[in-house]
Amino acid sequence: MSAEHHAATQHVRARPQDGDPGDRFERAAAQQGPVVTLVADLVCPWCRIALHTLRPLLERLGYRLRWHPFLLNPGLPPQGVPWRLYLERKFGTIEAATVALRRVSRRGAAAGLHFAFERIARQPDTVPAQALLLEAQAEGRLIPLATALFDAFFEKGRDLADPALLEALALEAGLGPEAIAAAASPDRRAQVRAEHRRALARDIDGVPTYLVPGVGLLAGAQPAEVLEAFLELGLLAAERVRAQGRQAS
Repeated sequence: MSAEHHAATQHVRARPQDGDPGDRFERAAAQQGPVVTLVADLVCPWCRIALHTLRPLLERLGYRLRWHPFLLNPGLPPQGVPWRLYLERKFGTIEAATVALRRVSRRGAAAGLHFAFERIARQPDTVPAQALLLEAQAEGRLIPLATALFDAFFEKGRDLADPALLEALALEAGLGPEAIAAAASPDRRAQVRAEHRRALARDIDGVPTYLVPGVGLLAGAQPAEVLEAFLELGLLAAERVRAQGRQAS
């Protein structure tokens, strides 16, 4: 299912049973307070809109954000592919791609985001950048780095597989040399691919997708009011769990 389809579709699914292989990351995140997991890829324009919409809600409702990597193009070579070729393969024709991207640009503009698709030269492999995001997440620098990576690709047309760019953006976001080196390790990059497979095991086949413990999944770049209601359901679910714990004790 395409990201464009997800962006237009509100889809909430119930929380799975604990045996579900994709439920591990949701349960682990929930142990540290209210958490919303964003399953996303850095070359997904709807994911950029989703993060932008989520940011003010996180602070207002007391949520933490967790990034879960997804690969829209898992078979992409490390050097990426030319942007025009990618669009032709994805949409069939450049004309069809132009229509789809124009729709994204209008939605982004309504949210205060600018998309300069004409500046993009290559569709990059996002495994290195998402490995860096996992390091940033561990150090509490997820949102600054994710925002910088989205901006670099969609506003400046920068190559997210360029090691020099990744290092520069990581340093600006507050990561140190050790974290940058760790992100480049085979283990960290293997983790990105493993997280992608876990999302697929959860029947997540498009992004953005949001996960809130006790509620389930919400697919698509939803309006702020829909996201707020979804997050509030998560707070209610957490309160029910706390109340049950108090009664049991």
